[in-house]
Amino acid sequence: MNGMFNFASVFSDRKPPYEVTETGWGEFEIQIRIYFVDVNEKPVTAFHYLRLFQPQVTLPNGKTMVAAEYYDEIVFQEPTMPMYKVLSHLEGRKAEPRRFHTDFPFVRKRTQEMINNARSEINKEIQDLMDSLKAAHDLIGKYSKEVDSLEAAAGNAEDGTFAYENSGQTAV
Repeated sequence: MNGMFNFASVFSDRKPPYEVTETGWGEFEIQIRIYFVDVNEKPVTAFHYLRLFQPQVTLPNGKTMVAAEYYDEIVFQEPTMPMYKVLSHLEGRKAEPRRFHTDFPFVRKRTQEMINNARSEINKEIQDLMDSLKAAHDLIGKYSKEVDSLEAAAGNAEDGTFAYENSGQTAV
C-alpha cells in the first residue's frame, strides 16, 4: 500500500511518517489518496480536516504537538480476489499498542456524563418551573376567592351596608 497526502495543494508527502512541520494559523482540508499494491484495486481518496489551532498535547519526550485525531475506515465492497485473500487470510500489520492522543472511549464516557448532567439540570429546572407554576395557580385561586368574597360584599352593599374587611368599618 502506498499513500500520498496533499496539504492545501502545496505539500506532497509520499513516504511515512506523513508529517508536515509548518508554522502559522489556519485550518484546511487534507486530501489523502491511498494506492494499493494490487493495481486492479482502485485507489481510495479520504479527507481529513486539519486545524492548526487544536489544543497542544505534551508527548512523553517533553515535546508538544497539535493533535486532532479522527477515526476512519476503508470498507471494500467488491475487492479483487488477491485483495480479498490478503484481507481475510493474513493478520496484517498490527497497530501500535500506544493509545491515540484522543482517547475515544474516554471522550465517549465524558460526553455521556455531560449529557446526563445536562439532563439532570434540565429536570431540576423543569421541576422549579412546575413548582412556580403551582404556586402561581394557588395564588390565583386565593385571589379568586378574595374577589368572590368582595363581590359578595358588594352585593350586600345594595341593601345599604358595605363591610370593609380590612378596616372593620361599615360604610352606609
